Amino acid sequence: MVFVTDAAGLVTHLGRHWTKLTGQTLVEARNLGWSRVVHPDDRDIVRDLVLDAIRTRSAFTVRFRLRTVTGEYVWIVSGAVPSFGPPGRTFLGFLGSLMPLDEPPDDIVRAAGLLKPPEPPWQDGSPLERAADYLLAAHSLIARAARLETLEAVEIALRRLGEDLAEETVNEASAQAEFH
Repeated sequence: MVFVTDAAGLVTHLGRHWTKLTGQTLVEARNLGWSRVVHPDDRDIVRDLVLDAIRTRSAFTVRFRLRTVTGEYVWIVSGAVPSFGPPGRTFLGFLGSLMPLDEPPDDIVRAAGLLKPPEPPWQDGSPLERAADYLLAAHSLIARAARLETLEAVEIALRRLGEDLAEETVNEASAQAEFH
């Protein structure tokens, strides 16, 4: 499930699978609304990690519990990379991904560095969302291999993809507003 934030860390795009998983509509999840379905014991940890990533404009990976549509909690791994654009590499926000874990982490360490990226499980969502899942997984692998030129190329592609996803969200919202 892909997400995009603005420079303040507010969610501007979230994959459609979010509603199937949490029961929260995309409108409810925008900005910081998504945090309402984070387990209360994890909420401060996730918030502090995300705020630190925004402040330092750095990539992050975090594991936490998320309330599902049934009211149960599942473990999630979420990671994001910063997106920069002109002029002068202006910080635009983050392009990230969320994925349920098959099993709770053994060590219950919520914040971690780069994790081995699993195969993105989502078959629904737009082609852009699915592409972002794969590019984020590739980013983790390339960063681990320390291939800086390749990593830079993937980050450029992720930035552009984040812009396209934000545009897709605006177009969908406009189409829905015209329909009603």
